[in-house]
Order: sequence, then structure tokens, then C-alpha cells
Amino acid sequence: MSAPGPVGLLVNPTAGRGSGFAAGARVRAELRRLGHEVTDLSGPDLDAARRAARRVARRVARQEQALVVVGGDGLVHAAVQEVAGTGTALGIVPAGTGNDIARGLGLPLGDPAVSVAALSAALREGRHRDVDAIHLRTAEGERWCASIVASGVDALVNERANAWRWPPGPARYTLAALRELALVRGVGLRIELDGRELRRRVLLAAVANTSCYGGGLRMAPDADPTDGLLDVVVVDELPPPAALRLFTRLRTGEHLRSPAVQVHRARRVRLEPLDEEPGTRRVARAQRLPHPHADGEPVGTLPLTCEAVPAALRVLA
Repeated sequence: MSAPGPVGLLVNPTAGRGSGFAAGARVRAELRRLGHEVTDLSGPDLDAARRAARRVARRVARQEQALVVVGGDGLVHAAVQEVAGTGTALGIVPAGTGNDIARGLGLPLGDPAVSVAALSAALREGRHRDVDAIHLRTAEGERWCASIVASGVDALVNERANAWRWPPGPARYTLAALRELALVRGVGLRIELDGRELRRRVLLAAVANTSCYGGGLRMAPDADPTDGLLDVVVVDELPPPAALRLFTRLRTGEHLRSPAVQVHRARRVRLEPLDEEPGTRRVARAQRLPHPHADGEPVGTLPLTCEAVPAALRVLA
């Protein structure tokens, strides 16, 4: 049994079409009922909550037993930047569109009351899991990622889905994927896996710590966030009809049976764009592909280095 300690609370009140506000109030009341001193870092919307995370969450994380996030992957990603490597526990009450970080870590989804009860029990009993995280380096700086780094058409899907407000839930990712896959072509990548090199034209190369993104698409169904390794799923360049057919198999993980898909495991992965061969003509849109996203958030440009850091995140579970 763990003694109540100070807890930071970060809420996106607009998550889940307003359900984040109600879930945040429930979490706040439950934490106080358990005897925790709660520091509320929340803002009126997602951008304000992210700014709060950047401004004060690191200071809070050094002082407090846990940082609890009520929201979607964007806000969880912001919190991960502050708690990774600190030993401060991260609590997650999923209340967003995709909720893939929570899904990939095996946390309760759906009814926020169930998530709050599970979080309450974890705090009361001092239960947590130490899981890996991905440390990223680009020309623009360094970043942590809890789930998957997208570097191809999947990054474009994230970009488009984030720009839309309709439809709600994972259907937004599905429609965005259908839109992008109908247009996009491959991109040349140099992929370095613990020093071993691949050079190929790909639709994407997803670097995964956990199994899913895009609202439950199981891109790396065998990824284990406790094995100290990254699953790198490489999908070769395909014409749009074949790419669309492959997409329909993502939710079940059956895409791994395709000869166009390879899975590699490595501790350190580097992605670099390849120069196009002289005289080739490529669709201009394909040149936008190497703009990676981590946990659904933009992280700069290629080249990109990803490294698995064992037990970098302490998650209330």
C-alpha cells in the first residue's frame, strides 16, 4: 500500500468532444478522496494544456509521485517529454480520438470511470510498470516517443487526420488513410538497423515501441514495450489499389503476411532520405513523405535517429 503523495494533473477539457472535462473532474475528485495533494496544470483547451506541460510539468514531475493525464495521445506525448527518465509515474485516463498510447500499454479504454478506478487502485497500491520509450534525434532537436514513429504515408495520414474535426473517433484516421493512399507514391529511404543498412523505395517505415497507431491500426502487432528493442515495419512501394487493399488488413495485423511487408528488430534505427535517381519522374506529393510524426505529433524532418531506452517510462498500471 502506497502512502498518498503529491500528484500533478493535466487535463484536456475538449478531448472526446467534451468528455475530457467530465473525466478530469472525476479524476481530480478521486485523487483528493485518496488523500493526494493535487496540482492542476490544466488549460481551457489542448494547446493551453500542452503549454502548461512544457512550462511546469518538468518541475512538478521532480517533486511529485505521479503526473496524471486526462486526454488523447497529443497530451500524453507532451507529458512523456517531462517524465521520461525521471522515475516519476505517468497515469493515463484515455479521453482522445485515437488513444493509441494507452491501447499499446494495455490500459483500460472506453468508459472513463473504469480508467479512473484502475488509476485509483494503481496509486493506492503503488502498482506500476517500467516500459521502454524511444529517444529521437533530428536536426530540429531531441524528443521522446511512447508508441510509434511514422515516417511515410502514415505521417501524412496523421497530418490530415489532425487537421480534420470530423468524423469523431478512429473513423477520422480511416478516411484520412483512404485519401492519402489513393494519391501517394513511395519514397527512397536508407534504413540503418544497429549498423545494418537497407536501401529501398517504401510507402513507410514505422519504428514501433508499442503495437498500434491511427486509432487501433495494429502496424506492429508483436511490438513489446519491455523488450528493449524497436520493431521496424517496412512497407515497400505499392500502386494505390494494392496499398488500399493492404490497409484493410492493418486492424487485424494480417498485413504482415504480405510479401511487401518486412519486420526488423533493432535497438537503434536511423532513417535518411535517398536521392532520386537521375532522370526519374516522381509525383510531387511523394516528396512530402519524409516528415516524421511520433505519437501522432510532428517531430521535424529526416534524417532521424531512434533509440530504444529500456524502462524509461514508469506507467501506473
